[in-house]
Amino acid sequence: MKFYKRLLAMAIVATVFISVFAFGATAYGSDNDVPFLVQVPGNQKKGYSKAEYRGSSGPEVPWKVDFTFSEEGRGTIMYFYLSGPWYEKVSDVKSVKQGTGCKYFAAYDSAQNMDVGLAIKNNNKEDSNKYNVAGYWDEETDKHKFSY
Repeated sequence: MKFYKRLLAMAIVATVFISVFAFGATAYGSDNDVPFLVQVPGNQKKGYSKAEYRGSSGPEVPWKVDFTFSEEGRGTIMYFYLSGPWYEKVSDVKSVKQGTGCKYFAAYDSAQNMDVGLAIKNNNKEDSNKYNVAGYWDEETDKHKFSY
């Protein structure tokens, strides 16, 4: 009888130990620099990059954008967000200034196990010109502090 009590106690301890580590693990991606070159239409319309697969990562695993070039000029501001199937928005829209380096943002919880693209929106209401914008992005990065 003593043997079975010890066996049961060890099984409980093992179950708790495995549960703590299994639920506490987060699968981060690696930092990739996926280049983008997108023509963004004027009048606050959007352009889209090629899609990349985002795995089972939740909002704690950020996506990133490094806005390096704009035909509109240095210091240009554009709006960026992740776009899922059928152009569904799967992250908040973030304002990014050209030339300010990598910015890291949270995706929505729904942005799991799907192809996502980078949506880029022109910030000018009255400007009907099209601009080529370029840089690097990644749909699923390593652990980073979020940019605001």
